[in-house]
Amino acid sequence: MLTNTLLFAGGLVLLLVGGRLLVSASVDTARRLGVSPLVVGLTLVAWGTSAPELALNLISAFKSRGDLALGNVVGANICNMALVLGVCALIKPLTVEQRLINVEIWLNAAILGAMSAAALIFGLPRSLAGALLLVFGIYSAWTIISALRTPVTSIGASPDMTDSSQNPAPMGWIQISACFIGGLVLLSVGGSLASDGASSIAIALGVPAAIVGVTIVSIGTTLPEMVTGVMAIRKGQTDLAMGNAIGSCLFNAGAIFGLTGIIAPVTIDATFTAPLVYMGLLAIALIPISRTFGKTVSRLEGALLLGSYVAFLAYSAVVAVAGAR
Repeated sequence: MLTNTLLFAGGLVLLLVGGRLLVSASVDTARRLGVSPLVVGLTLVAWGTSAPELALNLISAFKSRGDLALGNVVGANICNMALVLGVCALIKPLTVEQRLINVEIWLNAAILGAMSAAALIFGLPRSLAGALLLVFGIYSAWTIISALRTPVTSIGASPDMTDSSQNPAPMGWIQISACFIGGLVLLSVGGSLASDGASSIAIALGVPAAIVGVTIVSIGTTLPEMVTGVMAIRKGQTDLAMGNAIGSCLFNAGAIFGLTGIIAPVTIDATFTAPLVYMGLLAIALIPISRTFGKTVSRLEGALLLGSYVAFLAYSAVVAVAGAR
């Protein structure tokens, strides 16, 4: 028990340090390139925090475990939209930039809604996985090119602060690269340690393994996104936190499932019904949520998202326990 507790505590420390490094590198990258932190959150940060999941799911796909890959993608997207956004909004209401309202929120709803509907109606063939990967590739290229063509700020300036005395010059590219790589490594290792330690503690305390699987393990895979979002909020970058969560969902569905679905097509069974429906409904719900309360995700909406996630976990635990009997 002591070893597992130390693993959990050590993992949390690594997550906190890694999250701080990644957010600092992301903000300074945006300032160096003269683009919005939102764009960096949608691309570099979202891809980076999801990179460990990509590696894990590719290995699973090559071992013909496509169902594991799909479960990971669906569970991670649910956590990003309900848990991560819910917790972050409770800390501080999240400002939703017009870019997100016009593009990413709708794209996220379209991709995840179509993915959920298709899976429930006729499954997820290679053709659909390939289409998701193609859409993600086109979207990513358009996002990067348009951001570089329409800079929003100059080097040394910040979108939120114009007082140079409070806003020192951004780090150099070597320092930024070191922070990015170091932050991603710490997030990956810390997330793994914290998840493994918490799972072992729960099992040692007699909590059924099924409940551990639908709670701690799924939450553990999104700890990097959670910590990155919280750290971004502490730095006043709520747009970075919002972009990271939505960008991770797009990356999970487009890149991760797109690749793994091509390698190992999935056969849908009743186990996926509730998670797929919940994921699709969450993506659609973000459309009105992004437009209310002055175009913010308010604390009330954050509480509702978090409450729905708790209800989903409770339902999943009941189903898992019933199925184990």
